[in-house]
Amino acid sequence: MIVLVTGAYGGIGREISEQYAAKGDDLIITGRDPHKLELLAQQLSTAGAQSVLAVAADVKVSADIKRLFIKINKQYHSLDVFVHCAGVMTESSLMMTTADAIENDIAVNLTSSILFSQQASKLMMRNKSGVITLMSSVVAHQGAVGQSVYSASKSGLTGLIKSLAKELGPFGIRVNGISPGFIDTDLVKHFDENARDDLLKKISLERLGTAADVAPVALFLASPSADYISGQIIAIDGGLVL
Repeated sequence: MIVLVTGAYGGIGREISEQYAAKGDDLIITGRDPHKLELLAQQLSTAGAQSVLAVAADVKVSADIKRLFIKINKQYHSLDVFVHCAGVMTESSLMMTTADAIENDIAVNLTSSILFSQQASKLMMRNKSGVITLMSSVVAHQGAVGQSVYSASKSGLTGLIKSLAKELGPFGIRVNGISPGFIDTDLVKHFDENARDDLLKKISLERLGTAADVAPVALFLASPSADYISGQIIAIDGGLVL
């Protein structure tokens, strides 16, 4: 399969990329840091990827997105799987959140999801098949103090996923979402010990999640076993939202 992963050197994106590499798939990886991408590309090739195309791009810049897909089209001419892991989380009270921070969260988490899905679906339509998986968040469903903008940007994905599933289904394209809970990645490394302890008390399984908990679900959603699943958002939160 030909697989595109954004935010590829982040915790969840890296794990998904590594698991696809182990399957021997063709990988396209993207992120803003060319050096990190190149290092990851070498690791994925060693891990068994059939091929790796690494393209530095800022998901907030539409010109970068178009340039990325021009390269994908030139090298592969099609796309089977798109997993959108790029994301950002602003934490501040609403009164202290700047307009720039609001625009950044929405651009990275929501607008980029729309633009990437638009470009990915164009390639997938050629073969009348494909899988788009967007990364939501538990906060989109239950909210969180100090994360109003992040929650709003992720909540928008719910409508996008369900609408795209209806629109793209006739073209053989399935669209789903994954809603991670508190996953132990760089996104939550700033949480102090007290904050982590408070979180653990709310999680039924009494542990934080890992990227290895999330990646298999992304691979499952793109597998033949999930051929009749579309328009769904799968929670991976250890029982946080019950």
